[in-house]
Amino acid sequence: MKPMKLEECFAEIRTRILNAERILLAAHLKPDGDAIGSTLALQAFLEQLGKKAVAVLPDGIPELYQLEKAEYLAALPGDAAQYDLAILLDTAVPARAGFTANGYVPEILQEKLQIIDHHPDNPAFGRWNYLEKRAATAEIVFELCESFGQSIPQATANYCLMGLLTDTGGFRFDNTNAAAMRSAARLLDAGANLNKVVNQVYFNKPFNQQLFESELLEKYIRWGCGKRVAWACVEPELLEKYNFDLRNAEGLIDILRTIAGTEIVAIISRRSGKSCRISMRSKNPRRPVIELAHKHNGGGHAMAAGMSVDFDTLSEASDFFAKEVRMLFTEEELKEFEA
Repeated sequence: MKPMKLEECFAEIRTRILNAERILLAAHLKPDGDAIGSTLALQAFLEQLGKKAVAVLPDGIPELYQLEKAEYLAALPGDAAQYDLAILLDTAVPARAGFTANGYVPEILQEKLQIIDHHPDNPAFGRWNYLEKRAATAEIVFELCESFGQSIPQATANYCLMGLLTDTGGFRFDNTNAAAMRSAARLLDAGANLNKVVNQVYFNKPFNQQLFESELLEKYIRWGCGKRVAWACVEPELLEKYNFDLRNAEGLIDILRTIAGTEIVAIISRRSGKSCRISMRSKNPRRPVIELAHKHNGGGHAMAAGMSVDFDTLSEASDFFAKEVRMLFTEEELKEFEA
């Protein structure tokens, strides 16, 4: 069987949407700018189509991503089984599906689940799966909305631009390509307010966050592999000291990434219980971090990936990372570092 053309795939998704009256939307747990942007952008567009579109966001909307006033639920509605379609966005790992606070896709939604995602390692766990290599899932959502041939609500354009900007690091990361730049131009043509989005995401950092970041860099940074690797553990007492919510930490890892000489950086934080989240970035295409993430049931992109591991303390998680990251270097390199 020949693979369907992109237009045919979009045509099928449009048909499902047009045939549905009530649609549930969700993204991954602990959502970032692309997950929030994709979800709220599609919600605004579906509402313009006259659909009852309900976003389920168990972790809420971080202040950083609150571009517009948005309606959402913190848990599945009691009549979730009565919805006609469920759309899961920007989620490659089934355990991180955000329909519920515990992850995974509820059985009552599995037979009506449409996945839209840009992660290359998505295992296609929906009934229908639109998986396409793009700079951000928000870029796919925008293309889907364009394919309806209708006007794009400004909220949709703004949230798509936010998702595209945050997942490309303001068009600085390796996933930035000509297609992404053309999408950004079309979003501006569609009415996206660049000044509003940029100011909200990049120039709206509270002073307590700046103090938090300064102390993190001064006292909590750790080094490995000849200072080619740098990482920091975000201890609970540091968050409490500065009354800082990690959900608003867009770009936190980039503070480490900007350090000259580093090739791989990571932020280690506590999620819940024993679960520790290790977010990783690579600056060297020769050392993709996705392999390390996959080794421990994580996922993401070649140069930006994450994984969750269980440890009693962040210090234990730090020691684990220090050991595991060595797999990204050759034996000769490791011997040179230790000489």
